[in-house]
Amino acid sequence: MNESYLDHLTKMITDEYGISAKKVIPAKRGFFGETWKLQTYNANYFIKIDYWDYHKEAYRRSLPAIDFMTNQGVSFIPQIIKTKSGELSCRFNNGVVAIFDFVDGENMEDYPIGRLFEHLARVYKLDKNCITLEKETFDTTILDTFKRLKDDAHLPQGMTDKLYEKMELISRYSERLRFFSDICKNDMENFYITHGDAGGNCILNGNHFYIIDWDSLKLAPIERDVWFFMSDNNQLDDINAILYNNDVDYKLNPDRLCYYCYYSFFFYLTEYLQSILHARSGEQKQNITNNLIEYLNSSWIFRQLKSADEY
Repeated sequence: MNESYLDHLTKMITDEYGISAKKVIPAKRGFFGETWKLQTYNANYFIKIDYWDYHKEAYRRSLPAIDFMTNQGVSFIPQIIKTKSGELSCRFNNGVVAIFDFVDGENMEDYPIGRLFEHLARVYKLDKNCITLEKETFDTTILDTFKRLKDDAHLPQGMTDKLYEKMELISRYSERLRFFSDICKNDMENFYITHGDAGGNCILNGNHFYIIDWDSLKLAPIERDVWFFMSDNNQLDDINAILYNNDVDYKLNPDRLCYYCYYSFFFYLTEYLQSILHARSGEQKQNITNNLIEYLNSSWIFRQLKSADEY
């Protein structure tokens, strides 16, 4: 990133937030947008700038819910720093900017599963009627999005070839998604504030455990946060026990786990495709293409899909 851009960013932070930056360095956290660590003489902050047209408004809309949760005493979510005018975000170079308290530590995927769901249980017990969030519908519109993206003439030829190679598998997963969608639409009860990707967004720092990147908040069943672990029945039993012991009156539903597993396969697939089409450089486009090819070849998600296929 050139010096002029950083000067412009630093000036915006001073003008909008009244924060004097000592140093701004890349944070390298998260998939969407641009992330920075803002160092001042008194504290450190986390800056996230979302430039992706198809995602940045969802990012902006998530901020009031994050603010609500931290105001309710949920201390394992980084708090949003408001602008001088009291706003949760501002505009910068046609992107949406939010600044958070910086959380030190490593983004980990190896941690006790109980620790994650003991924290999430606190979120599940919050009064969801106090905020406005998108609500789960168990629809299959993601399949229409995938069809549109896979036929986009701007996709690299190598990506188009890989999708064609995997089309039989993709078609089977689409039929399974429709099957479980029809089942799940019969029960629209027991919705909670869910993260959507909590398992891969945990930061550990000593005894402190944080859950970050709440961009995809939704009122939905708890299975939306659990399907990542559905290949291990012992873990599912442990999660049910944790919910019960933390006064969350809900037991996991296999049909909902399967829906979210198949839905998520297409969610990640379309996110990759949209990211390729919105890439800001040839190098970025190639890197995302390589990641998507790897995703289709040998991703961790196939362990979960195997469990869903056997149901």
